Formats: sequence, structure tokens, C-alpha cells
Amino acid sequence: MAEKSMLVTYLLWMMFGWSGAHHFYLRRYRHGFVWLWTLGGCCGLGWLLEFWRLPCYIDIANNNEELHRQKAGVSFSWKRFTGALVFSMLLGVLSVSAVPNNILTFCPLLASVAALFIAAGLYVSSL
Repeated sequence: MAEKSMLVTYLLWMMFGWSGAHHFYLRRYRHGFVWLWTLGGCCGLGWLLEFWRLPCYIDIANNNEELHRQKAGVSFSWKRFTGALVFSMLLGVLSVSAVPNNILTFCPLLASVAALFIAAGLYVSSL
């Protein structure tokens, strides 16, 4: 397996960071999809904060043993739970706001699609 380059990672972060391209490059697929859905983590705020986290992500990508050790030691965290809940609620609100109001009045059960997106968001963020 090829070593991940710091230069390539920072270039991807600078040019396509809002889309999570640097996370996909580092094989952090769940993180990349969250970045893609939130346009760089809370509309760009996370993108700026990641400048300091990238060296750690690169080390983890280049050291599979450390990655497995890190995943094995994950326990419950209120911060992680709250973040997952906020992210899933964002997906639910976006799913309902994408449907026009006249369709919602005609078929009110369509709003239950938000519950599916909330559940999907919680499931993805808990992995």
C-alpha cells in the first residue's frame, strides 16, 4: 500500500476541501461524505480547523495498526452523540425543505421522509 503524501493531501484540502476530497484520498470515507454533505463541515468552518488535524490523519492513514487501535478504543462520548444528533437533524430538515409546501399539504406523510434521513444520519455518524 502506498504511503499518503502530505503535499497531495494539503493540495486536495486547499482546492477541494469543501467536498472532502482529502478525506477520500486518505481512505476516510465516512468523514469525506460528511464533509461533502455539509460543504466542508458546517459550511466551511470545519475546513479551516482541519489545517491542524491533517498531519494526524496522514499518520493514521500511513499506519494501519494505529488506525485499528484507535477504532478499538472508541467509547461513548456526549460530544460525538450530540454531533451525530445535530448532523442527522440537519439531514432531516434539508430533506423536508426540499419538498414544496403544496405537495406536503396534499400528502402530509411525505414529511416522514425526514425521519428516514435522521435515522440514516445517526447510523452513518455512529460507525
